[in-house]
Amino acid sequence: KRRIPIFDWFRGPRKTALKKGELVTGIEITIPKKKNAGCYAKLGRYTGEDLAQASVLVLALADHTYRVAFGSVGPVPIRARQIEELLGEEEITDILIAHAQALIPGIVTPITDIRASKEYRLQMCQVMFERALRTAVSRLAGVGPEYGINVTEQIGGVAV
Repeated sequence: KRRIPIFDWFRGPRKTALKKGELVTGIEITIPKKKNAGCYAKLGRYTGEDLAQASVLVLALADHTYRVAFGSVGPVPIRARQIEELLGEEEITDILIAHAQALIPGIVTPITDIRASKEYRLQMCQVMFERALRTAVSRLAGVGPEYGINVTEQIGGVAV
């Protein structure tokens, strides 16, 4: 019996850390003890079920630390620890967001395929990161939009 952190589980497209003869018997999700709020933003052609062209998740914790991850812009989901460290316990400002956005090209590795070009995905990761960060921070403060609000029309196909 073994436990595998989620970011070690994914090894590549259609590849996991599961070894021959092993069986997944459970998934353990730790619920943060601190107050938190998050925002998941997905770029897709449709709202609802659709393959993401790119996605970002930002979790804001009460101690002003953050968790940031990107999806559909690399072979596996990518945790952006460099951005988490940059945000640290700093006040979120336009300058700090711009510095974080400048790190994104070194973190994600999007490809060009039938759904979107790598350049478009990269640009949208930067846009969605800012939107998700600001939304998570607002939600943590109790003033942000409710969960599940569809703002697709506001940012051209991005659901937050």
